[in-house]
Amino acid sequence: MNALPCPSFSSARSRRAPVIAAIGLVCVAAHAQTQCPGYVETDAGSAFDIASVIRDTGSPQSALDKVRRAVAKVNAGGGCSIFRDRLACEETLTLANKAIAALQACSSGSVPKGSAHG
Repeated sequence: MNALPCPSFSSARSRRAPVIAAIGLVCVAAHAQTQCPGYVETDAGSAFDIASVIRDTGSPQSALDKVRRAVAKVNAGGGCSIFRDRLACEETLTLANKAIAALQACSSGSVPKGSAHG
């Protein structure tokens, strides 16, 4: 009968330690990579998913650049006055400006107090 040898507890434990250490290092590296909030929200309850923009662009700085470009396009095109729902546009720009503030702070290493969640 071909039976596989059963590893002893000490050999299994010695193999597990490097795996656990590697997983721990990956988690620490991921946490250290960005201290950005997951989202920001306005007083009206609108939310901006910062984590998704960072994930899509690859870094907090790239996300910051993308949001700034979007706000600049709206402003260059005449601002919210050109939209049918001006109030929705203004809420969106308020939210985008909060996201910009949070991204600036986490790009430099500190999250603004009271402006972010997640």
